[in-house]
Amino acid sequence: MSYIKIFSIFLAISSSLAFLFEFIFPISYLPITFPYEGLMNYLGVAGLYMEAVFLGLVAVVLSNKVRSLLPLGIALLVSPSLNLIHNYSLSPYWSFIEIVLALLGIASLIEVTIKSNRRSLLFLPTLAMVTLTTYAGIDTIFLHGDLAICYSFIFIASLLGVIIYAIIYNKIISKRAMMSYIAAIPGLFVFLPLYFLVINNRFLEIIMNMVIPSAFGIALYNPYNLPILLLALSISIYTILLLAIKGNGYAGLGYFIIITTAFQAITGFHLLLYLLAPFIGFSILNYREIGNERTIMDDLKKLVQRLSLNT
Repeated sequence: MSYIKIFSIFLAISSSLAFLFEFIFPISYLPITFPYEGLMNYLGVAGLYMEAVFLGLVAVVLSNKVRSLLPLGIALLVSPSLNLIHNYSLSPYWSFIEIVLALLGIASLIEVTIKSNRRSLLFLPTLAMVTLTTYAGIDTIFLHGDLAICYSFIFIASLLGVIIYAIIYNKIISKRAMMSYIAAIPGLFVFLPLYFLVINNRFLEIIMNMVIPSAFGIALYNPYNLPILLLALSISIYTILLLAIKGNGYAGLGYFIIITTAFQAITGFHLLLYLLAPFIGFSILNYREIGNERTIMDDLKKLVQRLSLNT
């Protein structure tokens, strides 16, 4: 078993635990109790640290294909030790490092795309989403601005591209494909019950208007977009499971990491993980397409040759 496969398994477990923590933490401030809350909080915090470590290890392993991932992986691996430096986050040097890492992250998005085949063009809306949310974080921290746009519709645009990719991956209609379409249905019911709750109960809609953006970082400038967002989240979990069952668990894992971290940047990079995870997640999303068949780089080279011949 390869290192990328081993690290990805642990990354899938840790990112699920970290997401559990992200979801439980805002709920814990509400007058709501649920069984084993303390245990799940401990597991969630452990998952958050494990995600940083295994995401860094995955980035280092993938750097043999995507060179710009190496500094991102190293930065994540050393990030837990930064807490030993008193008030490191207040230093202007740290602000400079964050900007450099953001630029390297955007460079990795471009590098991954041009080294992948034409199917990766379906991930361009996701690339745009990651870039935009990174800019929103920089705008919040360094420019003290507020990029007031509808992030939920940007998420939907990204999701549409991933859905099409999931459908055309391997075969659209085959025995395994039909089984995967059915087997992934339980993924719909992760957020679908919340959808039916909020459309029938205004009080719960008000509560979820606070909880969902806190868990995902997606700012709802129009609170009535919440049902649409919950539907999109339900379909995204279905699509992630569909990809895994169809044989591309890397793409499913990569997209899960993106949707659970990309929008956290909107309110600033509270953790270095929220700055770097979407970039590394995008590389994992494209893992099966990197260097597979004719790449976009090959198409660009051919286009340049044609242009040079014409001139």
